[in-house]
Amino acid sequence: MISEQLREEVHKCIKCGLCMNACPVYKQLYFEGASPRGKVQLIKKVLEGKLEPSEHFHRLLFTCLLCENCSVNCPSGLKVDRLMKAMRAELERKFGLPWQKRMVFHLLRSSRLLPFAMFWGRTFGPALLSMFAKGGKVGAIPCARIPRLNSVPLAKQYPETISPDKPKAGRVIYFTGCATNYLFDNVGQSVIAVLGRLGIEVIIPRRQMCCGLPIFLSGARKLALDNIHHNLRILAAENVDAIIVDCATCGAALKKEYVHILEEMGENPEPGKAVAHKVLDISQYLAQFDLREFLGPIQGRVTYHDPCHLVRSQAVKEEPRRLLSLIPELEFVEMVGADACCGGGGTFQLDHPDLASGITNKKIRAIAATGANLVASGCPGCRLQIHGNLESELIQVVHPVELLAMSMREHDSPAHNK
Repeated sequence: MISEQLREEVHKCIKCGLCMNACPVYKQLYFEGASPRGKVQLIKKVLEGKLEPSEHFHRLLFTCLLCENCSVNCPSGLKVDRLMKAMRAELERKFGLPWQKRMVFHLLRSSRLLPFAMFWGRTFGPALLSMFAKGGKVGAIPCARIPRLNSVPLAKQYPETISPDKPKAGRVIYFTGCATNYLFDNVGQSVIAVLGRLGIEVIIPRRQMCCGLPIFLSGARKLALDNIHHNLRILAAENVDAIIVDCATCGAALKKEYVHILEEMGENPEPGKAVAHKVLDISQYLAQFDLREFLGPIQGRVTYHDPCHLVRSQAVKEEPRRLLSLIPELEFVEMVGADACCGGGGTFQLDHPDLASGITNKKIRAIAATGANLVASGCPGCRLQIHGNLESELIQVVHPVELLAMSMREHDSPAHNK
């Protein structure tokens, strides 16, 4: 059941409509039920017993990116995103999950089945995608632009403890997340290379599981509890300076969502709080160091896209920009609406491909207007969505840490040291 504290949130809505101007979904559909204000009023009616949850209400509630724009723009401080997530959990109990999500979530909850599925994905995935490459799409993303799985999971490419070659300057746990481990190992390799260059010892726990955020954002909170408890146990076990994440979504889960979910489900939130205060996005951690002596020149122009789970969920905005601006000869250009949602929203682009494409197209136009040949973002879902919808093959989509690693390699190259 929705907690009394969250039930009270609906009474904070003064119906001013400021959330509507900030909502990317409403600005595509333009009807009240698609707006945060409309959804809050419908939730209020349900909680008061004046409205019975219906399939239509269910569809409206999931026509939402959970980008948190409404929450940060609400003058009354209404926690719209938390109210929406709690209501989704109520609807999941009544309507259940689609079979596709049940199947995927079953994999994400298993430390054995997920690696097994990824193995077969690496084996047969390229052939399957090539069959549909000419016209097929996965949600809003053309098959031809979907990246291939890592040939070897990142965690198997390194020992569990990676000691630096130079005197140790710190010790961190690296929570790789599913995307880096199975899809974007170049990001993980860059994280490890940069930390190693700074003299940081890196621990990659072998038993880490999916952060669970895709599961509990779909309303299946009970299904996610095993992941939450498991990750909190292994992350609390090591004595480290920080828990590093390179994925905005994983960071939001560990730093914010775990505590909320445990509280709202009547469980002890203290283990979540103990871990949360150590969690840092890789850009936050690296911003503590003076990197200028390690960086060599990169030619090009870069712009930055703020992931919703980083800029709003974690309030990380300036650190990635500051790091990118340190790289010699790399021109940083701010795009219009850098913190506007890209339209990916996890499974949103699969459930609402046309709606997602309309939102993404605004981001693509903003990127093109900068003239940048590089787009940096700290979220694998955002990078996937942006890369999948870019028309130009000349624009590369990367994580900021990849550019830092590249810059360090340039600094260490024989040509630079002549």
